[in-house]
Amino acid sequence: MEILKIEAEKREEFGKRPMKRLRKNGWVPGVAYGPDQKPFPIKIRFNTIEKIFHHITETTPIDLVIDGKSYKVFLKMVQRDKITDKVVHIDFYVPTKGHKMRLNIPLRYEGKPIGVERGGTLEILVEELPVEIDPDKLIEEIEVDISNVGLGESLHVKDLELPEDVKPLLDEEEVLLVVVAPRGLSTEEEEKEEEAAAEEKEEEPEVIKKGKKEEEE
Repeated sequence: MEILKIEAEKREEFGKRPMKRLRKNGWVPGVAYGPDQKPFPIKIRFNTIEKIFHHITETTPIDLVIDGKSYKVFLKMVQRDKITDKVVHIDFYVPTKGHKMRLNIPLRYEGKPIGVERGGTLEILVEELPVEIDPDKLIEEIEVDISNVGLGESLHVKDLELPEDVKPLLDEEEVLLVVVAPRGLSTEEEEKEEEAAAEEKEEEPEVIKKGKKEEEE
C-alpha cells in the first residue's frame, strides 16, 4: 500500500478573521488527533492539497510531516465551501496500535450481473462500507463479484466475503445493490415458480369423468 507524504506546519491562527486571512494567503487550516494524540492545529498549502486530493481516500495511509517530525495519519473529515467547493478545513486521524478505527472502505464491484445480461438495470445503493478495523490490517478497498446477481435479486452485507479482521457497521440485511427487472419481464424466482407449477401439472393423474348414461348402466 503506497504511503502519501504531506508537508504541513503548526498553526497558530485561530478565530474567523485570522482563518479567513490564512485561506486568502493560500493555506488550508486543519487539525490532527487520535486516541493517544491530543488535537494539534496545522496548516497545509492549498496547492499541496489540490495536487494530491484526488488520490486520497479514508483508507490512504499518509505520512504527515510537521517540522521534521513524521506522523502516520488517515484522512478523517473534509469541509468544503458551499459555493466554491474549495477545501476550507481538513481533519486527520492519528491511529494507535490496539485501537480499532472506524472508517469507510470503498466497494469495488466486479463483473456484469446475469440479470443485466437479461435486460435488467443495476442499481448500486452502497459504494462505501463503514467498518471497524485495526489500522495495521487496513485494506484500501473491498472487491465484490456481482456476476451471479440475477433479475430481481439483490446483494446484502451478509453476502460479502470480508477479511476476518473487518467488522461491518451496517446491518447484515442491508441491501448494497439490486438488479431491477423491466416491466413485463419475469424475474428468475417467478420463472422457477412457473416451471415448478408446470411440472406439477404434468404429474397430475388424468381424471376420467363418467357420463350420466354410463353410470345408469
